[in-house]
Amino acid sequence: MRNLPDAADLLKTARDGLLNGLLPHLPKEHHYTALMAANALAIALREIQSDAGHAQAEATLLHKLYGSAAASEGVDAFATRLASDLRTGRFDARLPEVGSLLLAEVSARLRVSNPKYLKQAGLA
Repeated sequence: MRNLPDAADLLKTARDGLLNGLLPHLPKEHHYTALMAANALAIALREIQSDAGHAQAEATLLHKLYGSAAASEGVDAFATRLASDLRTGRFDARLPEVGSLLLAEVSARLRVSNPKYLKQAGLA
């Protein structure tokens, strides 16, 4: 059996190479672009690492609100339905519960896209 690097390993290696190998040799006017690319690689790496857990967390949130129907009809359909139901006031009587579930969902997304914000906001 061959021991090949997985996607996460490849992204980490590419990011490290960009930051430590290429960036110091780039002209200063190209540093911002290189840093944006390194940030994009870091986001992709965190997304790969948390993908299964995030999908499960989203399914759990929808299951708590809609029961077993959410699993049978699919997460995407119920995410759209949740947005509509929130706008129409369906969950007004359960706002504290729904709010905490949505905060957990948003926090999970921020752990991938912008973990520094969670720390700055005191949510980490």
